[in-house]
Amino acid sequence: MSDNSTGNEKILSTFKPEGLTSNKDEIDLVVVASIVSKSYKLIMSVTLVFIVIGACIALLTPKNWTSSAIISPTTDSQLQPLEAVAGVLSVLNINLDITSDDILTEFRKYYSSQSILGEYLSNTKNTHLGLMAVAPLIADRSIQNYSDYKNDYVLTFSSSIDSGMKDTLAGYIDYVNGKVIFDINRQINFTIDTAKMAATEEYQLALQQAQNEQKVRIQRLEYAASIAKAAGLQKPANDAFSISANNGNYPISLGYDALNRQLEIEKSITDLTTVNTGLLNKKLYLEKIMGLKPVTVDIPTFNYLQHPSDPIEQGAKKRLLVVLLFGFIGLFGSIGFVLVRHYVRERQNALLNLPKK
Repeated sequence: MSDNSTGNEKILSTFKPEGLTSNKDEIDLVVVASIVSKSYKLIMSVTLVFIVIGACIALLTPKNWTSSAIISPTTDSQLQPLEAVAGVLSVLNINLDITSDDILTEFRKYYSSQSILGEYLSNTKNTHLGLMAVAPLIADRSIQNYSDYKNDYVLTFSSSIDSGMKDTLAGYIDYVNGKVIFDINRQINFTIDTAKMAATEEYQLALQQAQNEQKVRIQRLEYAASIAKAAGLQKPANDAFSISANNGNYPISLGYDALNRQLEIEKSITDLTTVNTGLLNKKLYLEKIMGLKPVTVDIPTFNYLQHPSDPIEQGAKKRLLVVLLFGFIGLFGSIGFVLVRHYVRERQNALLNLPKK
C-alpha cells in the first residue's frame, strides 16, 4: 500500500497544468494568449453585450445642453446719454454716480435670479426649464493680460431640451437688459425727486426763518415807535443817524416819524426774497430743480463679444466614457472567466487521470 501511495505522490508532483512554468510565480503569456484566442467568440460576445448595456445606459441618461454668450462692459461713448443727464444734474449739485461696472453688476444680478427667469418664461409662455448662470470669462488671475478680460463674463443657459435654446437665451438677455434700463431710469428719477423734496424743504425752512426774523423786526419797531411817541420825540435827534441798527435794536432817537415809516415799510414787504439774498438764491435753486422733467435714457447695458450660440451637448464625453468603461469590464471579465474555466478543467482532468488505488 505504501508503494501505491508513493506512486500517486510522484504522479501529482510531476503534474503541471498547461500554461504554467516550473516557477509558480511566472505565467507563460504565449500559452495564455493561446487559451484566450480559442475562446475569442465568447470574449467578443460578452464584450459586445457589455458595450450595448453601456450604450443603453448612456442613451437613457438625460442630456444636458448649454447655450452661451460672452459679454463685456459698455464703453464711455455708449454711455453719453447718461453722462449728459449726469452733467445737467451736477450743475444743480445732484450727484448721479452710475458707472458701466455698476450697470453690468446689476445685469448679472438680474440674470442669475431664478425668479426673474420664471417671470420671463411665464410672460413669454416659454416651456423651457433650465438654469441661467454667469461666470467670469477668465477665472485664473495669474494668466497674462488678465486685467484686459477681468470684466468679461460668460452667460449660459443649461437645459435638457435643445430645441429653441438659442432664442430663449437671446430673449432672456433682452428681457434682463430691459429690466436694468428700467431700473437705471427709475434710479435717475428717484434721485431727481429726492433732490426736489430736499430743495423744497430747505426753501420752506429758510422762508420760515426769514418770516420769523421779519416778525421780530416789526415787533421791535413797534416798541421803539411807541416809546419815541411817549417820549415826545417826533423828529430824529441830531446824532440819530450815527447809531447803527445792525444788531436789531432801533434807537428811539430816530424819532416817532422815522420809526413809524420804517415800520410801515417792513409790514409792506410780502415777498421776502426781495430783501433777502440767501432766500432769493434758494428760491432760484428750487425753481431750477422743480423745472426738471422725468428722464428716460436708452443705453446698452453690455457689449456682445459672442452672441448666443447654438446649444452644445455637454455630456457627450461622459457617455463615451461610460460605454468604454462597460466595454473594458466585459473584455477583462470575459478573459478572466475563460482563464479560470480553463485551469479548473485542467485540474479536474488531472485528478480524473490519477491511477486508482
